[in-house]
Amino acid sequence: MPEHWLVLEARFLTEVYRGAEWPPSPFRLLQAIVAGNRSVEAPGLAWLERQPTPDIFCPADTPEQRYTIYVPNNSDRRKTTGGTTGREIHERRVTGTVRYAYQLSKDADHEEAIRLIASAAHLHTLGSGQDQASLSGFVTTLRPASNAGEIHFTPSHAGKAMPLRSELDIQLRVAVPGSLASLEARFQASQNRFDKAKGWFSPVLAPALHDVVAYSPAGQAPRLAMFPLHLLKPESQGVFRPFDPRNTVVVAAQLRGAVMQRTAGTRMADFAAGYGPEAAPDERLSWVPLPSLGHAHTDGLIRRALLLAPIDSLPEMVELLGVLGADPLRLTREDTGEWVAAAALSDPDDGVFNSYRRESRTWTSITPVILPGDHADTPRLVRNLILKALRNAEIDTGLLADFAVSRVPFLPQAYHVTDYRLKAWKATRLIPYHVRLHFHAPLRGPLLLGRGRHFGLGLFCADPK
Repeated sequence: MPEHWLVLEARFLTEVYRGAEWPPSPFRLLQAIVAGNRSVEAPGLAWLERQPTPDIFCPADTPEQRYTIYVPNNSDRRKTTGGTTGREIHERRVTGTVRYAYQLSKDADHEEAIRLIASAAHLHTLGSGQDQASLSGFVTTLRPASNAGEIHFTPSHAGKAMPLRSELDIQLRVAVPGSLASLEARFQASQNRFDKAKGWFSPVLAPALHDVVAYSPAGQAPRLAMFPLHLLKPESQGVFRPFDPRNTVVVAAQLRGAVMQRTAGTRMADFAAGYGPEAAPDERLSWVPLPSLGHAHTDGLIRRALLLAPIDSLPEMVELLGVLGADPLRLTREDTGEWVAAAALSDPDDGVFNSYRRESRTWTSITPVILPGDHADTPRLVRNLILKALRNAEIDTGLLADFAVSRVPFLPQAYHVTDYRLKAWKATRLIPYHVRLHFHAPLRGPLLLGRGRHFGLGLFCADPK
């Protein structure tokens, strides 16, 4: 069966949302559909509470205002007359839609999704009782993707993720089997909560049954598995051996040769040479020299490198690490065989590595980006190729807010694009650029874009905090 997705699209009719969490949680959505149908037995709801947590797409720009309102305190049994309690309101201006994408796994899911769409049409509010909203749905074979100005939130447990957490993770409530029954029990209890004998309202039952899942912006999800290397002098282990960053592709080729030599005759030989699986050729190893960064006066020479691959290749990276062992790799000149450097596994937590790995809204190329096209002679074409490069790197294009390109570097540690030694790609007419990217939300590095990204070209660093 081809891949199918159910997409539920919520629109705020007054462009106001007053829920405490943002985006509205999948459990809040379930509650709103129940309220719109005045029943937990509406078609498709029982199926919905059993579904895996959805991806969520929501507007990136939602200005928030907070204020306090005071309401009668009916839960305090000691107050028989009067008494109010303050409640903080989170009010957001929402001009776009919020979309929930559920992946369908079988034909029965498709049928239930159609039933749910009919029930979803009865939703009238989402957030508070004042937040008028509508909900529509459709089934598609196209994997949902973010639009410009949207953030794509993914559940942290989805897919193959490294055990890393982002400070931008948010906790959202999700439905579980039994949520609908608990909502019904809670409703019935609320209908009978006035105690005539004692003359007060009993507190409403505890919140309905649900689970809590951490969501992260798609740009925060770990995309790459990696391990860091220090490039050291052969004759004096422990002392850095610096390289000219204009020779990035040369250093990358030497690193590739060293890894291939160490893995020759093993089952990791093809992976070490940069060959990905036939069905996904881009799931492959990359060799990325890192120019030195940290402050304005850092010289930009290459003293470190990363071996990295897409997160789906994490098992292969773990196995490769075992094959390489603890002995440093020998980097040699291709023409003479001279031993020029030793690449030793290192501690990833240093300032240079963090300049390429941490989260940032602004990323600037330290080596030229070879855009993935035959020419880029207009701003529109440049933008389209930048978006294509982001998609090729599995970066959510909806996160891109703005960009700038230049033949001269944005950073003092970089050089004019014509100064770099480049590989002989077929598209020789293509002009390399230095690129600065601004995103709506912080993006987690490393970030490499363009044709030369597997050899260290198109490498970006995070702007200093």
